[in-house]
Amino acid sequence: MKTFVISLPNANERRTFMKMQLEHLGLDYEFFDAIRGAEYFDDPRWYDDVSARRLEDRSLRPGEVGCALSHAAVYEEIVKRGLPWALILEDDAILHNDLPSILKVLENDKIEQGDVIFLERCDHYRWGSKQPLWKQFSIVDPILVRYGNNAQSAGYIVTAKAAAAMSKVNIPVRFPADNWGYYRKLVRFKGIVPTLTLIRQNTSLNSQTTEKGTRQAFYPYSIWTYLWYGFKVYTPIGRLLKHTVKKILGRE
Repeated sequence: MKTFVISLPNANERRTFMKMQLEHLGLDYEFFDAIRGAEYFDDPRWYDDVSARRLEDRSLRPGEVGCALSHAAVYEEIVKRGLPWALILEDDAILHNDLPSILKVLENDKIEQGDVIFLERCDHYRWGSKQPLWKQFSIVDPILVRYGNNAQSAGYIVTAKAAAAMSKVNIPVRFPADNWGYYRKLVRFKGIVPTLTLIRQNTSLNSQTTEKGTRQAFYPYSIWTYLWYGFKVYTPIGRLLKHTVKKILGRE
């Protein structure tokens, strides 16, 4: 399985650490130069602020635009090279020693064209879908994808069919790379549990693909948290209430 690591060209310390991990695990990899969002942010061919505010209820940051463009570019590369599937990593990923074994099991038996498999985060999944893979790791069918159950994109597998389906959806960029809910009718999602174990982000580093600010640690939330988030963000009534409260509190 080919591995693409999305990283800014000048991120030498990150690249060195990632290279050490990948070579230790014996994975076939190459670095894929990340796109600097600030260079594309003001170009409507690459970023659609009106649609972003309609979909996300806010403008995106330049780093988010660059991150989304970078992931979309990798999808195009997978299709162009005719790869059946690939592992996509961001350069702040911390890899579990069992990752190669999990990838081998997935390649031999579990991956189907059209799949996107979350290796980093999957907080909630469909009851009865859990299938053992290797040691403590299992594959599951995620739920609440639209509401952020799988938010984060530091490590996941994408098949050629899924890459082809997703490559143009977010060009110009309208939502962050890890807002997977917008792809849910185009691909089939799977996840690896325990969540935040096989791959996780090094939260002590500033994200190079988003270029601004330290990534916050994510923890599993309750289903009610996701439903509440979905109500506030994705329903007209919820948005109206959210903005009304913000105005009352003087935050808008």
